[in-house]
Amino acid sequence: MTTIVFFFLIFFPYITLIGNQKACQAQELDCPHLEQSALEERVSDLTTSWGNIPISTAEVVAFFPAGLACGFVTVTSQLQGLMRLRQAITRQVNNCDNPMDVTLIAPLLIDQKQSFVDQILGGIVLLFPALMVFYSINLIFVSLGALKEKLPYSQDIWFYRIVYFLSALLVLYGLLKTGVNIYRTRAIEDH
Repeated sequence: MTTIVFFFLIFFPYITLIGNQKACQAQELDCPHLEQSALEERVSDLTTSWGNIPISTAEVVAFFPAGLACGFVTVTSQLQGLMRLRQAITRQVNNCDNPMDVTLIAPLLIDQKQSFVDQILGGIVLLFPALMVFYSINLIFVSLGALKEKLPYSQDIWFYRIVYFLSALLVLYGLLKTGVNIYRTRAIEDH
């Protein structure tokens, strides 16, 4: 939920402002200065028990897809662990004479015994962060040059392209492994 709030309150407005300013400068118009005061202070004024966080909004926006991809892989690996647990419980229950509903012991986000609507909602919950990663990478690529100018340090554009490529690979890996485990779970429960 925090990711969605961050996306709509900081990431998307910041990228939009940078893109609008770059488009205005490309048309050689008298462009207003980028309104940084409110957006820049949103992240740099966050305080913790250690003090203020020494990171700019541009840095947070630049590495948002990578952080979201790492979080997605972490959550999907936990889901895969639950699927393996459910597979083991299903095997044990199938070996016993006492039939039991395994879905009550080890419920999953996407379960074939749930209603069709619940399966669709579980799929949306699983796919939404992955789609946010790809959409944010696309938005950043559109204005990567302008975003790079706002960063307090100088990195080659290839650095960011590699970070975003690895982020996309992490998300695809998480989706693929989850899909394989869903298929295995269904195959075990059908027998």
